Amino acid sequence: MNRKNKSTITLLSTAHFVLDSYSSFLFQLLPLMAAKLHLTPVQVGLLPSTLTITSSLMQPVYGVISDRYLKRSMSILGPLIAAIFLSSMGTADSLAGLMILVIFGGIGVGMFHPQSAALVSRAASEDGQGRNQGMVMSIFSSSGTVGYALGPILIALVVNRFGLENSWYTMVWGLAFWFILLRYCPTLETNLKSTHTASLTDALRAAWAPLTLLYFAVVLRSAVSVGVQTYLPFSLQSSGLTEMERSSVLAGFLFFGGAGGFFGGALADRLGARRVTLVAMLLAPPLLLASFSIDGTFSYALLLAGGTALNLPIPVSVVMAQRLVPGGASTVAALMMGFAWGAGALMTPLIGGLSTMIGYPHALMVISLLPLFSAALLWYYPKDQRVAHPQTSEALAVGD
Repeated sequence: MNRKNKSTITLLSTAHFVLDSYSSFLFQLLPLMAAKLHLTPVQVGLLPSTLTITSSLMQPVYGVISDRYLKRSMSILGPLIAAIFLSSMGTADSLAGLMILVIFGGIGVGMFHPQSAALVSRAASEDGQGRNQGMVMSIFSSSGTVGYALGPILIALVVNRFGLENSWYTMVWGLAFWFILLRYCPTLETNLKSTHTASLTDALRAAWAPLTLLYFAVVLRSAVSVGVQTYLPFSLQSSGLTEMERSSVLAGFLFFGGAGGFFGGALADRLGARRVTLVAMLLAPPLLLASFSIDGTFSYALLLAGGTALNLPIPVSVVMAQRLVPGGASTVAALMMGFAWGAGALMTPLIGGLSTMIGYPHALMVISLLPLFSAALLWYYPKDQRVAHPQTSEALAVGD
């Protein structure tokens, strides 16, 4: 791999780290913003749903725009927009104002991913016939995971030191890296390719039954992941934890969840994608239930283990869908990661309503059972094939 491609991979992986650190600010700030703006649990639940819609659900749209009209603008502007709007959430003085900041911040997060993943994938495949593509895309994906996990700690440090209204100080590193991207980010040349719309439509139609099972299994898993990220800080706050303690627990949940996703692909290659996903969905509920049922250090250890199991199938689910429709790898990846994750996040206000009735810890215990329904759906999914299909790298690219 030549120096130019190595530089592209390093640059965009680092940008992914910076960008995704902003995308997890919201979960750490929610208890503080709820107190400041007097938000109900249902109103709190609207905010992660909105962020997920603009950052994940809309990614296929951003991808189409990127492919047709823009060569590098989205990779450059995404971190800038996210940094400006998501760092300013602490300054909001109304729910409407906070929603506007979340909407535009989510757009910045979402528009970066499709184009940047394509740039990294191209850099990895230009040398050596793509032999290192899977490893490179793992690095790109994991960089975002690490940034996402560190985000709550970074914003907590700034808010504790300077106050909630000065959360915009965190804009600094996003602006600094925007200048670097502006100078060094390469272009993504658009190529006119022959379309195979009819054959792809036929393939999707032929695989609709297992795809539907997989889709709803991912939706339920995503609902648990977003629900825990949203309401865990409230539960920890009611237990008397400080701001920094809450941020550390949340960061641990996010980091270990990302680690699970990183190793999920390797386990699936060895043991089978369906088998690994099914076992993970059976392991996550008892671990999470036990964590939310007790207090203390051991409960946090159980939480980290539960988060690892819960998020382990993220890239695996995309690979499963791609094996059903080998000729539509990008299409089914967008369906599984964009629409499925977004649909799961839309359940967050319902979890907020449940929290109002029975309290945060008990609501978290209830949603911890949802992966069992995912496992039930996966039981009817086609059993693992012995022939591996080479779509893993693209799955890792979108598995954020």
